[in-house]
Amino acid sequence: MCFACEEQGYFFRLWCADFIARGEIPPGMTAEDLAALGLSLPKPEPATPGQPAPDMAPANAFACDSPTE
Repeated sequence: MCFACEEQGYFFRLWCADFIARGEIPPGMTAEDLAALGLSLPKPEPATPGQPAPDMAPANAFACDSPTE
């Protein structure tokens, strides 16, 4: 397997792990797909009555520090 394919597989697993960490199954994936990748199923978090669900909006982690020209 070439380096680019290995890197793509690695980042795909990280993408899936991010969803699993939030207690979700990645879009387009099934439990069997996750098992084939060696990933565990997401554990549902117990809902606490009276508390709103956390905002899962993606954060923009990129910050350009180059000077404006």
